[in-house]
Amino acid sequence: MSIAWLAPEPSYRSYLQVRSLISMLIIAAILITSYFTGVYPKNVVPLWIAGLAWTLLTLFFSLFFASRRFLFTAYARTNEGVHLKQGALFRRIRAVPLNRIQHVEYKQSFLERLFGIARLAMYTAGSGGADLTIPGLLPDTAMQLKTELLTTIANEPDKGESNHE
Repeated sequence: MSIAWLAPEPSYRSYLQVRSLISMLIIAAILITSYFTGVYPKNVVPLWIAGLAWTLLTLFFSLFFASRRFLFTAYARTNEGVHLKQGALFRRIRAVPLNRIQHVEYKQSFLERLFGIARLAMYTAGSGGADLTIPGLLPDTAMQLKTELLTTIANEPDKGESNHE
């Protein structure tokens, strides 16, 4: 069986880059706060070395790593289930069979709204969280996929009913 993989929206790459940059800015704020409060070990690592390391790591994560995460993210919906492949360093392919999906949830954070994307989370019985979350979808695509999945689940024949007739 060949799977037709679909890439996330191009704005998902920018979303990943900005999210990475925000994380690195939080680290910078902690570093600067620790410097001015006297917690930072000035004798061990000069601030300019820490700043240079921060700049290099920010460039690496925001430009290179986020782009690789985008390139290696794809999803597919087949007659059997929903599939997701991800991984910039470690690759993984996950699948959730349609007959196991209990709940489908549309999610969109403030940052995702700014970039015009959304996520679709699928839950199965007995799990503590989402079993599969497809990132980087257009909101209309996410809602359409959610509707398709819920319709498929609702129209699936109950295996327990056939035994009683």
